[in-house]
Amino acid sequence: MKRFLLLLLAIGVLAACKSKKKSGKGDEPMTFEDFQALFTPGNLPYKLTPDTLQLKLADSLSLDTAAIKFLPDTLTKGDFTRNEPVKYFPLQRIPGSVVDYMTVKAAGRAQSVGYLCFLDKKGKYMSRIRVANTGSADGTLMSLQIDSKNVIKISSEKRLSGSRSALREDFYMVNADGTVTLIMTNSNGPTNAGQIFNPIDTLPRKHKFSGDYTSGDMSIVSIRDGEDAKSFQFFITFSKDNGSCKGELSGKGHYLAGNRGEYKDKESSCGISFQFSAGRVNIREIGGCGAYRGIKCFFEGGFVKKAEKKKKK
Repeated sequence: MKRFLLLLLAIGVLAACKSKKKSGKGDEPMTFEDFQALFTPGNLPYKLTPDTLQLKLADSLSLDTAAIKFLPDTLTKGDFTRNEPVKYFPLQRIPGSVVDYMTVKAAGRAQSVGYLCFLDKKGKYMSRIRVANTGSADGTLMSLQIDSKNVIKISSEKRLSGSRSALREDFYMVNADGTVTLIMTNSNGPTNAGQIFNPIDTLPRKHKFSGDYTSGDMSIVSIRDGEDAKSFQFFITFSKDNGSCKGELSGKGHYLAGNRGEYKDKESSCGISFQFSAGRVNIREIGGCGAYRGIKCFFEGGFVKKAEKKKKK
């Protein structure tokens, strides 16, 4: 009987030690397996909304420095004041097709922010993006949705006058190195003629075909240098029929013989053909790109190259 009681006591002590280690509050060094166990397992599709971030979590669930070492010191850079106390809470860990995901909540004095962290298949942290919040200084709310095909949608909604609001939806694909590529943007917010957000605008444009090709105020084909002379990066956005039909697509293409270029989407049948000539580019779809545009319009037509502004000496 005495041996039996000692055995039960030993099991209880071991269980308590194990629980203490996994809490992130103990003095024992935390392994990545312990850190990962702090997050609730989940699967795609996944959503993270401002309402979820507003839920009060017990302080005992927050991550301590033993757990934070698996995340970078710059996780919340730019979102909170320098000396503001911030508490971090583990939310979910989700396996993806290219990378794995972890979501973290950072709670400050005035707002809570959600971050989507990317880890490779060996558990190494690569990068993060800000995906949700409970309200920024200008009143903008952000939310996250990842569909079953690993397409990331970040929605930003800003209250305007009266009951009006402006909604912007940015769609991204995640790459194996933890970077993301913008593939489409939907917005019902006010836009000014001639003002287009170009995510590749600052990239090099030394190749003879690199530059911006336009057709009207709100349609552009932007070409930038690739990793080598046979590849290029592009961004296409267009608005037709007074804004009733829009499309947006970005990616990496490659040059073919005869002043031609081609892009094929790895996630769908979408493809774009580029035909370059003196100061022009003509594009057309060579596959179904309906996921990136309206139903009644296509990625097609001619665009004229804009003269590049000369830098002042």
